[in-house]
Amino acid sequence: MEAFSKFVLSLDRRWIFLVLLLVLFIPIACPLNLPGLKPSPGVTRMYDFVENMPEGSTILISFDFDPASKPELAPMGEAMLRHAFRKKLKVVAMGLWVTGVSLEKETVERIAKEANVTYGDDYVNLGWKAGSVAVITGMGEDIHNTFPTDAKGNPVGSLKIMQRVHRLKDFDLVVSLAAGTPGIDTWIAYGSDKYKFKMGGGTTAVNAPAMSPYLQANQLVGLIGAMRGAAEYEFLLDKPGDAIRGMDAISLGHYLIVGLILMGNIAYFFTRSRKGVAA
Repeated sequence: MEAFSKFVLSLDRRWIFLVLLLVLFIPIACPLNLPGLKPSPGVTRMYDFVENMPEGSTILISFDFDPASKPELAPMGEAMLRHAFRKKLKVVAMGLWVTGVSLEKETVERIAKEANVTYGDDYVNLGWKAGSVAVITGMGEDIHNTFPTDAKGNPVGSLKIMQRVHRLKDFDLVVSLAAGTPGIDTWIAYGSDKYKFKMGGGTTAVNAPAMSPYLQANQLVGLIGAMRGAAEYEFLLDKPGDAIRGMDAISLGHYLIVGLILMGNIAYFFTRSRKGVAA
């Protein structure tokens, strides 16, 4: 024990930083799927709602976030897109944040390619348009008038999906993945409450408590909270992705820190007791 105490107390902190780096890198490079990930009620409700949607149903996913929130919210978008394409649902993507336009496009195109689905028939990207509240209310009345063309410049009326969707009420589900305002509360206040469509949401850790009352009031069919919520959705989907890798890294990092704290305290108290005996 004396040798252990001397080793711990004299350990160069640079070795600790190196071990922490390895602990964080390994699960990101190779998912470990650590046990103990129990889906929360909000995530389970969201997953079950999508899972029970009939084939051919149409879902609108609004990417309402920026690059700063990408680690928490992008995995939710990926998981929901994978789920929708697996269930053979029709997906319409858009965003209320101009800073998220490139993220939305990259995510949608990558998952669509992975799922081998066809643009116009299986999914559409409307892109972004200024005036968040006006956009929502405009879509509630006439989507084709609000978005005359899609993100690629195609006339919206020429796209197979959009020929059957003319207003927000025509969607079987609308989901906002939001980092703030405009976001979930904006969609509820100016969209679902007025035009009566089913609404789901995903948000960051800091905003999750403020969005929970909407779930409790059944104004949301489900709510995905932060990276953990995204990991829970991936777990239910049985498709590990960035969120599960991130949670594995966070968990191992916490285990390492707790272990180092215990080792340091044990070494300190042993050394202190030895000094007391020597005195």
